[in-house]
Amino acid sequence: MTREEMVQAITENTQRSKSNSHRIDELACSVEALNKMALALEVLATKQTAMSDIIDKIDSKVTAIEKSPIKTVRALIGYIVAALCSVGAGAFLGFYF
Repeated sequence: MTREEMVQAITENTQRSKSNSHRIDELACSVEALNKMALALEVLATKQTAMSDIIDKIDSKVTAIEKSPIKTVRALIGYIVAALCSVGAGAFLGFYF
């Protein structure tokens, strides 16, 4: 190998090295951004799981409330009040007419 061929090979290797360094720097930025995105996604998944657990607890409480006898008692009280109002109105109308 002649001196000129060696100089040309060294120059080509130097240029290739600079190009590779530039590409590696770009890839490092991309990998860093990808890692940040993966971390953010992990945080979101954790929060979603926690919210799902809370919603399940609230759903079970609402179901228990809906099944409670209070609903029946309230309806019974409404019927009794309506009946008393009807009796009162009937007595009032019967007394004056």
